Amino acid sequence: MPHIAARMTYALLDDDAAGLGREVLGGKGAGLVRMRELGLPVPAAFVITTACGRDYLREQRLPDGLARELDERIAALERAGGRRFGDDDSPLLVSVRSGAPVSMPGMMDTILNVGLTWEGAEALAGETGDAAFAWGCLERLLEQFARTVRGLSAGVVEEALMDAGGAGTRERSRVLLELIERESGRPFPDAAGQVREAVEAVFRSWMSPRARAYRRHKGIDEAMGTAVVVQTMVFGNRGEDSGSGVAFTRDPSTGAQGAYGDFLFDAQGEDVVAGERDTRPLAELAERLPAVADELRRVFDVLERDARDMCDVEFTVEQGRLWILQTRVGQRSGRAAVRLAVAFVEEGLISVEEALGRVGDEQLEAAMAPVFDGDTGDVVARGLAASPGAAIGVAAFQAERAQRLCDEGREVVLVRPTTAPADLPGVIASVGVVTGRGGPTSHAAVVARGMGRPAVCGAGDVVVAAGGRSATVAGVVLHEGETVSVDGDRGLVSRGARSRVPAESDPVLARFLAWRQADAA
Repeated sequence: MPHIAARMTYALLDDDAAGLGREVLGGKGAGLVRMRELGLPVPAAFVITTACGRDYLREQRLPDGLARELDERIAALERAGGRRFGDDDSPLLVSVRSGAPVSMPGMMDTILNVGLTWEGAEALAGETGDAAFAWGCLERLLEQFARTVRGLSAGVVEEALMDAGGAGTRERSRVLLELIERESGRPFPDAAGQVREAVEAVFRSWMSPRARAYRRHKGIDEAMGTAVVVQTMVFGNRGEDSGSGVAFTRDPSTGAQGAYGDFLFDAQGEDVVAGERDTRPLAELAERLPAVADELRRVFDVLERDARDMCDVEFTVEQGRLWILQTRVGQRSGRAAVRLAVAFVEEGLISVEEALGRVGDEQLEAAMAPVFDGDTGDVVARGLAASPGAAIGVAAFQAERAQRLCDEGREVVLVRPTTAPADLPGVIASVGVVTGRGGPTSHAAVVARGMGRPAVCGAGDVVVAAGGRSATVAGVVLHEGETVSVDGDRGLVSRGARSRVPAESDPVLARFLAWRQADAA
């Protein structure tokens, strides 16, 4: 029988937290608890249970007694970090993040730097000697708070920031603060109010259109709800010895051994997955911060052996110190699913029976699907082979247009500068995805792999024309409805329909099929 939660919040080191599991703590919370048990460097945090999330959605308010527990848990974070929440001299800042029991990458909301006020930003600038860092933290909080918590439209926020022109982060923060108060009709809250509103917003995001669309596509039970993780902030945006990364312990496209991921120096984690900036390979981290890279490799080994599977890991480096923020079993392509299942059997970590259970029918079909022949055709762009496979469809440059063309019975390739969670319906409607920016752990790459969509990311500048009926891709004009081929194995986007041929014989796939046949006999 599953353990039953006795209260609404649990710290990572609570004696009774380890036995609760992801059904109560959510996947993120359960992963953090396990990493603390393993002795890995995890910032102090606490988890608000999925039961609270379900209560909130049912009653449309936070459960009675949660405010008191929040105050107690925040006080414990203060003691652990030596800083005070809402303090104008040495403020403690936290992140408020979703944590569903099953992986839903990018589908729900996160708010960073919660607890920061105008006075706190001034103090942080003085304490660190880095005004750009301090006011950048406040700007990020205010922008996320405006959209995610107070529900201001992206267009309204972007217009306000555009009107600010080339103003610095302090002035942009002032613009956002005034916008929040004017458009929502309520003042920006103090630190305690920020965390309560942020928790409510994350609970609400379980029912966002993109989250519901993802659950429908994946067959995820809507009744399970989400937990919320409140965690002490660590900062990847503290200079060139800092940064944030997302990595897989093995290649999620092919299943090959060796860590695979993205890193950005002097950046926070949201910058990596958004696909808005050109990320750097993990090898560059090893060149510039070798001790951190060595520690990260040890962490990957511990996590993979504990999970007995490929892991997806989020991490931050703050002034040369490594922190692990999340681990989960990583989304993978069908081809990688087969190779990983066989590899973990060979390494003695799982049985043949477990390996067979890890590869679904859709993944097996994708692993056996035809590929493009050697003739690359009229190449429009070259980018990262982000998700394997061979897709042919008509180009669409907006998610809603992709849906409409799909409804008309067309096979569609979604082409975007980058994808965001709001583009999920367009990804679902498409047979392939192309983005101008983004690395192997960007939103587009992760979601496409998890859905078995061939994808090419980082293909060059994609500029969508007004009206969305054409786009310039790496200097080449494409029109909506024009046929394109997406080669997720070679990272190529070609005009027209390329020829497909059966995939070459793969001894790893043959071994897996032999196990499957023997099991069915």
